Amino acid sequence: MNGQYASLLIALPLLGAFFVPLIKGLGKKAIKTYVLIITAIQTGIAAWVFQQVYSTGKPIIVMAGGWKPPVGINLYLGQFAALFVLIVALASFLMAVFNFKAIDVEPIDKYAMLFLLLMLGATGMIATGDIFNLFVFMEITAITAYALTAYNKTGEAAEASLKYMILGGIGSSFFLIGVALIYGATGTLNMAQIAQLAGHINPTVAQVGLALIIFGLAVEAELFPLNAWAPDAYQAAPHPVTAMFSAFVVKAGLYAMARVLYLMSSVGTWHNVLRLLVVMATLTVVVAEFSALRQRNVKRMIAYSSISQVGLIALAFALGTQAGVDAGVFQMVNHAIVKVLLFLGVGYVAVQLGGAEIENFRGLGRRMPVTAFGITVGAMAAVGIPLFNIFWSKLRIILATIEVGYTWAAFLVLAASVVEAVYYFRLIHAIWFEGEGERISESVPLMAIVVLLVVLVIAIGVYPNYLWSVSQKAGSDIFNVANYIKNVPLMGVGA
Repeated sequence: MNGQYASLLIALPLLGAFFVPLIKGLGKKAIKTYVLIITAIQTGIAAWVFQQVYSTGKPIIVMAGGWKPPVGINLYLGQFAALFVLIVALASFLMAVFNFKAIDVEPIDKYAMLFLLLMLGATGMIATGDIFNLFVFMEITAITAYALTAYNKTGEAAEASLKYMILGGIGSSFFLIGVALIYGATGTLNMAQIAQLAGHINPTVAQVGLALIIFGLAVEAELFPLNAWAPDAYQAAPHPVTAMFSAFVVKAGLYAMARVLYLMSSVGTWHNVLRLLVVMATLTVVVAEFSALRQRNVKRMIAYSSISQVGLIALAFALGTQAGVDAGVFQMVNHAIVKVLLFLGVGYVAVQLGGAEIENFRGLGRRMPVTAFGITVGAMAAVGIPLFNIFWSKLRIILATIEVGYTWAAFLVLAASVVEAVYYFRLIHAIWFEGEGERISESVPLMAIVVLLVVLVIAIGVYPNYLWSVSQKAGSDIFNVANYIKNVPLMGVGA
C-alpha cells in the first residue's frame, strides 16, 4: 500500500453515507449491519495508517490532485493524527455494535448517514493540513452533531439541539473571522506555511486572530463559558452518539485548538493567549465538577464529568511546554477509553431499565453485574485512583502545571477531583449497596466490549509505559512545529 490509501479515511465514510439510501428498503437490521461493516473497514485502514506512521516515524501526506501545498490541499497524518484517527474509527465501530440495542427510532437510514458523517467530520478535522478545510470539517461535524442530538424527537432533544446550534453558530463565526485575519496577514491557508510565516505577522493581528479561533473551537472543545450546550446534548442524544461526542468529537476540537495554537507559537503575544486558555480550562474543570455533584440523572452527571476532564486536557495544552502537551495527549487517550466505557454502560442501563435516573442504578450489581462492574471501573478510573489509567495522565498534567508556575490551577484541579470522587462513589454505593432486584440478561456482544474496555483501563493503569511512549510521540507531533514545517513539502520550499 502507498500513502494514497490513507485518503480512504475520508472517502470511505463519505461514500458509505451516500449509499445508505440504496439499502433503505432492506430494513433496520441491514442498515445497522452496513454501518458496522463500514466502521470495521475504517478501523482496519486506520490501524494500517497507525502501524505505518509509528513503524517508520514519518508522516503520511496525501496531496489532493498531486498538487503540492500551499497550492494544493493536503492531509497530514503524523503521529498524533494516526493515533486519534484510529481512536475515532474504533470508537465508531464499538458504537455501531451498540446501535443494534440502542437505536429503534425511525428513520434509521438518516441516523446511519449522520453517524458516518460524524465519523468523517472528526477524522477530517484531525487529518487536514489546511486551516480552511479544518473549518469545513468542523462544520460537517457540528451540523451532523446538531441533527443527531435532536434525533430522538423529544422536546428536550429539540431544545438541546437548538442550544447547541446557536452556540455552534457563534463559535463558527468566531473561527471564520480568526481564519480571515490570519489569511489576510499571511496570504495562505496551509498550516505549515502559516507556521513558517507566523513570526512576521503583526502581533496584535495574530493575537486577535488566534484568540478568535480559540473561542470558536471552544464550543466543540466544550470549554467554559461556551459549553452550555454540552450537558443537554449529552443527555438528549442517542446513547451511542453521546459516547462518540465524548470519545472523539470533543477531541477533534481540542486537537484543532492545540494544532493552531502551537503553529502560532513564534508570535510575540502568544503567551497572552496561553494565559487566557489556562483560565478558561481551569474554570471548565471547577464549574463542571460542582455541576455534576447536583445531578440525579447519571448520564448527565457523567457528561459534566467529561466536560471537566476536557478542561484538564485544555489546561495541559495551554501550558506551552512539551511535558504539558504530552500529558494532555495521554489524558485524551485515557479519557476516550473511560468515557466510552461509562457511556456504554450507562446507556445500556437506560435502554434496559427505561432511563438513566439514579434510582435505576440502585442494586444494579445484583441485576446486571457485568455492566455494573464496568461502570464501577470506569468511575474509579475517572476519579484518578492509582492502578487505573487516568491516574497517570492526571498526575502528569498536575506536575506539568506546577512546573510552569500555575500552582493555583493545580490546586483547583485537585480540589475539583475531591468533588468528582464524592459523586462517583455515591454512584458506586448505589450500585452495590442499595436496592435489590432480579437478574437481567445482558447482551453478550456489549458485555464483551465492556470487558475489553475494563481490561484496557486496568492494563494501562498497571503498565502505562507503552501508551505514554505513544503519547509522547503524538505530543511531539504537535509541539515540534519546526519538524511539522519540514515534513510538509511546500511548493518552492521543500522537495
